[in-house]
This record gives sequence, C-alpha cells and structure tokens, in this order.
Amino acid sequence: MKIAILAPYATVAPHFETELELAQQHLDNGDEVFTLSCTGQLANCDFNTDRTQSDCDRCAGRRKMGWELLSPRLASKRQTTLVQLTPASHQLRLDFTDLQPLIDYRINDFEIGYASLSSLVSAVRDPEPDLGKHRQLLNRFLTSAWQSYHNTLKFLEQTPVDRVYTFNGRFAALRGVLRACQQMGVDCFLHERGCNKQHYEILENHLPHDIDAIHKIIEHVWEAADPLTREGVGRQWFLDRVNRVETSWKSYTAAQEVGRLPSGFDSSANNVAIFCSSDDEFVAIGDKWKNRLYPNQVTAIAQIAASMQQTQPQTQLYLRVHPNLTHVDNQRKRDMLALDYPNLTLIAPDAKCDTYHLLKSCDTTLSFGSSVGIEAVFWDRPSILLGPCLYEHLPGPVRSTSHQHTIDLLTSNLPASSDKSGALRYGHWFQTRGVPYRHYAPQTLFEGKFKNQIVYAKPPRRTMLQKIRDRVVKIKSASSL
Repeated sequence: MKIAILAPYATVAPHFETELELAQQHLDNGDEVFTLSCTGQLANCDFNTDRTQSDCDRCAGRRKMGWELLSPRLASKRQTTLVQLTPASHQLRLDFTDLQPLIDYRINDFEIGYASLSSLVSAVRDPEPDLGKHRQLLNRFLTSAWQSYHNTLKFLEQTPVDRVYTFNGRFAALRGVLRACQQMGVDCFLHERGCNKQHYEILENHLPHDIDAIHKIIEHVWEAADPLTREGVGRQWFLDRVNRVETSWKSYTAAQEVGRLPSGFDSSANNVAIFCSSDDEFVAIGDKWKNRLYPNQVTAIAQIAASMQQTQPQTQLYLRVHPNLTHVDNQRKRDMLALDYPNLTLIAPDAKCDTYHLLKSCDTTLSFGSSVGIEAVFWDRPSILLGPCLYEHLPGPVRSTSHQHTIDLLTSNLPASSDKSGALRYGHWFQTRGVPYRHYAPQTLFEGKFKNQIVYAKPPRRTMLQKIRDRVVKIKSASSL
C-alpha cells in the first residue's frame, strides 16, 4: 500500500506521536509511506496563531526528531511540505463581516467558511466572534484552509496513494485535507484520542463530530461486543465520570467538592438542573449541529426561566455553567452570568458545587448536548434534550421539539426513562473506542515516549566560530566585573 500522512502540526502530543505510530506500523507492514508537513508556509496554525518563531522552530524540531526515529527511515523524497507555495489559482473571499455569509462560503464541496470559523472560534474562545475585530486572523485561517485543500489535491493528482491520514479534521487546514481526499476518491482516516491515553481512534472518511456516523459506530461496537460483559463495561464509564477518573481527557469536575449543593437548595421543592455546554467546539461543525429550537443557550435559558415563572413559579431552576468556561471571557458567557430571574440559581463555572450531586438531587435535567444528558438517564433522572449531540439517536433522553414542548415536559411530572440501553451503549463506546498503541507509551494525557524516546526539538548545533564568539563574550563580561 501507499500511505500519505498529512501532518502540518508536530507541536501537540500525543497527536504527532500518533502519526509516528501510524507511519511505523505501515513501515512494519512493508508499505510505502509519504509524509507531508508544514515548515512555516501555512498562512496560519491552529496551535500557533501568533506565528511565533520559537513555536515554529519547536514544531520543526519535534518533527525532525520524530521522523528520524522511524525504522527504516523515510527517504528524503518521501518527505515533503504540505504547502510549497501559496496558490493563486483561486481568488479567495476575504471580506466577511457577518457570520452567515462566512458559514455559507464553499469552494466545490469544501465548506471552507465553516472550517475557518471553527478554527477562529477555538482560537478566540467565542462562539460568536467579532469578524471585524478578528479579520486578520480569520483571513489567515481562510488562506491556510485553501492552501491545504489545494495542495492536497495537487499532491494526490501527482502521487496516487491508497490512504491518507490526518488529525481530527475539524480545523481549517485539516478539514481541507479531508474534503480534498473525498473529491479525489481517496480514503481519509482521521485520528483522535481513544478511550484512554493508551489508545488512539481512527475515523474513516468522516469527522469525529458526525452524528449519524458515530451512531453507526456505537451500534456496531455494541453488537460486536461480548453480551456477557458489555453492559458492565458501559456502566464503568458512568462510574468513572462520577469518581473523576481521567481517561481520555482531563476531568472538569475534579476540583469540585463532592456532595456540595448550591446554598439554599431545598430538596423538598421541584428542582430542575440545567447543564449548558461549552459550545465553541461544535458551533461551526456543520448544519446538523445547529440548534433548531433556540438561537443560543442564553436565549433558551432566559425563555425557559420566564415561561416557568409564569406557569409553575414554585419550580427552581439551577444553571450549572460548564467548568470549561472558567477562564473564558466573551459576551455569551457574560450574558449567561447576567441572567436574573427569581426562579433561576446560577452556578458559576468555577463554583465548587458538585455537578453529579446536583444531577442526582434535582427532579429533572435539561441539557444542550453535553454528556450529562445521557448520564442523567443512567442515574435515573428524567432528561430533556434541547440541542444536537452524538447520542441524540439513542433511547433515553426526551428530545424537545419546540419551546412550548420544553415547558410542557417540565410541568408534566416527567418520569425517568426505564430504557437504559442507549446510555449503556454510549458508555460502552466511550470506554472501548480506539486501538492500543504499539510503539508509543503515554505517561500522561499530554506526554509520552515514542520507541522509548521523548520527542523534542533538539537545540541547533553551534559552529566552532559561534562557540569562539560565545567564549569571547563570556571573557569580556567577566573582565568587566
């Protein structure tokens, strides 16, 4: 087989190490491996948006050391840059002032506007970024997205391969790789973190956020699993979440005080827990992630609080703002924390209140797509879903179809779902997804060794003349004391 690994970013572990893992496995199988990377030509980098030279040097240094660890080593002609020049064959649009025209912007089947917005939102941590304020950054993302898309097409036209690997696919430059492969009819395998730090996941020809594709995977791995053990595996994922076990990602509840509830919590009242999402990862994935009920979470919560105050004022709403928003400052968060209704209690993202004790103590849960919506089903709590999510096709949560439907559900003494099969399937998938590393040995979520070596940027070798000059400077400095 002929394999191409498009790896523009070598800064972030374990993703670059996963690319080394894939390259080594294919070399072990006797396959021909091509690697394409950025050596500073991309207009922008998702992991170095300020384009600092030191970060570029560290990226290049890590890449150089990593490729040298492969056995047999890749021939120089098998290594090339992803972007050899800035193509001028297409006139990019770089004058966006409003979000919707940007979202609608496409080149062929490449949703370049969505991809660039996704990177911008992640960079500035704002689901509704000011395009005027961030124009230069957005335009660099648009340019890098076009560069990777155009040059991937060019590479595939000149070098037929059987398969392409790249990371994630959500970001501007990386989504261009996926769409170019799809246009050329070449399989594109996206890699991501697996169920824990010892595993990585491979997704064939679709984003990690593809709701329909992920649902098929969840069902497939469940059907293929041992019927005697799969439910226990699924349960363990929910138990690990409550116990703050860090598996594939850091725990956002680790700093919370176990068993702590908001001040004045009345367990005898009718209490509803609302769990908002950190939506900057999902806001620019695609149309299937658009919330059809409410324009955004702040508006939804405000409308729900106002309607419940009129319909059932004795019900108390508790809004748990996602802990991932602790260090974020944007208008959406400020508006959320400014919500002021007598029947709404705000729990700040850094508050020590226990998310899971709140979930279990309230009579009903509302969520916009975070995992809490399916976790509530497992813990025998009625779960109302107000937005798209990866588990939306699974039984358990009740999906609202309108604002009035939301209020009707909240005022109808909704029972907990008796069907936990969807929750167990979801937990089982999360607990087992991915394949184990062979050559990479993780030590933490962000560090590890590839073939017993930590991959780092080696300091550049100094010439004899440079060493002599350094020595002279040192002697002069000492003599001046």
